[in-house]
Amino acid sequence: MYSWRLILAPPEVLDYVCAHEVAHLAEMNHSDRFWQVVRRLYGPFEAERRWLRNEGGALHRFVFTA
Repeated sequence: MYSWRLILAPPEVLDYVCAHEVAHLAEMNHSDRFWQVVRRLYGPFEAERRWLRNEGGALHRFVFTA
């Protein structure tokens, strides 16, 4: 399940998150093999992963109320 807040992230971060989640279909963990799958699907992902670690928490400041 994806957070709707991801739409507020840079497009390349959203693409990385998609590759990350698809990689879990092959590897249900975060092993070296998992990260190899992510790299095969997305390519170098370190900058996008770093963005999520540094800036991702700020996406939770946006609250949707009906």
